[in-house]
Amino acid sequence: MKKEFDKNVIFYGPPGTGKTYTTAKKAVAICDNVVEEDLTNYTEVMKRYNKLKENNRIEFITFHQSYGYEEFIEGIKPIVSNEDDESDSENSQEIKYEIVDGIFKKFCDEVRKAQDKENNEYVFIIDEINRGNISKIFGELITLIETTKRAGKEECISTKLPYSKEEFTVPDNVYIIGTMNTADRSIALMDTALRRRFYFEEMLPNYDLLKDIFVEDEGVKVNIGAMLKVINERIEYLYDREHTIGHAVFLELKENNNIDKLENIFKKSVIPLLQEYFYEDYDKIRLILGDNAKDEDEQFIFAESIKPKDVFEGDIGDIDIPEKKYIIKYENFRNIMAYKNISQKKDLSKKISDE
Repeated sequence: MKKEFDKNVIFYGPPGTGKTYTTAKKAVAICDNVVEEDLTNYTEVMKRYNKLKENNRIEFITFHQSYGYEEFIEGIKPIVSNEDDESDSENSQEIKYEIVDGIFKKFCDEVRKAQDKENNEYVFIIDEINRGNISKIFGELITLIETTKRAGKEECISTKLPYSKEEFTVPDNVYIIGTMNTADRSIALMDTALRRRFYFEEMLPNYDLLKDIFVEDEGVKVNIGAMLKVINERIEYLYDREHTIGHAVFLELKENNNIDKLENIFKKSVIPLLQEYFYEDYDKIRLILGDNAKDEDEQFIFAESIKPKDVFEGDIGDIDIPEKKYIIKYENFRNIMAYKNISQKKDLSKKISDE
């Protein structure tokens, strides 16, 4: 029995919530006509995904700000050719122009050719779909991707492409899956035409995937899932849910759960992300990490009081000068208590770890 899948879907959420892997799993489920919940082995899923890509059943691209209609649908490409001129010792160059298919048109054309032999499902994945200019990239195709406007449907619509003058439709067995990082651009700012034509599935941090991960050092254990939940609750309070930290940032601790790995994750992922989110507002970052309630040797970011007169010469008058400077205490990243005491509410930590 053929399973039903949405033709156009976008997975959206904060960074590190597994959106890219979810698209791979969804693509395999569509192509193989299986239930997503049955795909539990990560290695096997990715192996099958890559095989389907090799067989041109799946295509993967990433949108960016300079991506355009020419790369996606079709465009004109200049071709420079050298021709020997017998009357001139130097070669003369001739510029010709040819119409080149974009990646989506090429994919759809290949699907149509394959339909003559077999009736398979195909998946076109667009990573970071919100980073592209949708009107510029899709052009008239924004209507053609609608489920009811696909080839073979009663309301099927075709369009004449501007360069090749070909009549073009989107095959009904092409599924379009997008991902959207909400920390990069809010869903509220998403192109309205795209919002009407896609189903949206939110992906938030999944603490269950971290509940069995502990880091232990010097006899002290830290529940990573509980720690991340506390951090994200504070981010949500001070910013919003779209800028929380995804569980995937910490998943490598499954294989190597020592203090060195946790230190590396905080130095290279967590702190830079918080600096970006809060524009280096270190008072808020300290609140999120609980540094305002820790001993100095447990703080990730230390707030040191300064006297302006000790720094500046002469009369500083009414100039608003901060009375603190902030120091990232990298030596404390190896102190297990710095992580343990991110939340000093022991009852809350226990409650979270028991969930």
